Amino acid sequence: MTEKIKMLLGGMLAALGALALESLVMIFATPLDLAATSAPAVWFMPVAVIIEELFSFILLVKLFQNNPDEKNFFTRALFFGVGFSVPEIFLNYSNFSTLSQEILIAYAGLFLIHTATAGLIGCGFSWKNSLSPIVGLFLFLAILAHLAFNFSVLFNLSIWLSLGLPLFIIFTSFLSLPKGLLKTSLPYEKN
Repeated sequence: MTEKIKMLLGGMLAALGALALESLVMIFATPLDLAATSAPAVWFMPVAVIIEELFSFILLVKLFQNNPDEKNFFTRALFFGVGFSVPEIFLNYSNFSTLSQEILIAYAGLFLIHTATAGLIGCGFSWKNSLSPIVGLFLFLAILAHLAFNFSVLFNLSIWLSLGLPLFIIFTSFLSLPKGLLKTSLPYEKN
């Protein structure tokens, strides 16, 4: 199995694990008087983002430890993010099986934000091939970016912000890679 397929599958596994934990937290932490309202979505959003990014981080650490090729952290993390987005898009599609322009843009946003935040974490590992404050900083930035994205969607802010923010994150993450890794971290690199 190629490394990129491992990363895709790892992302899917992280998404399913995060979903299971989010479901448990939602069931046991939602007060009964809020359970029937839309209020849980607002208070639960930061919790869900932290759970998703921590699951991504933990699985990325494990996958990177198994293959510590530091020249490829960023690209592999992008593939991981794509894998993470697949179950979430599939589950959303099963709830909204009609495809409108708004739904397609939402799916594009889900795809891009998970790819972007995983890329941020991979960028942190590209700077330091171990758990370090730099990797923690990139994890924190991923959590903030994911929260900003979710709140932009929740409050119906500009569609360009919802799609542009993750693209901007991917672009700036790529540019912030250590200079020696810029040439070796291109997505078309062979494994």
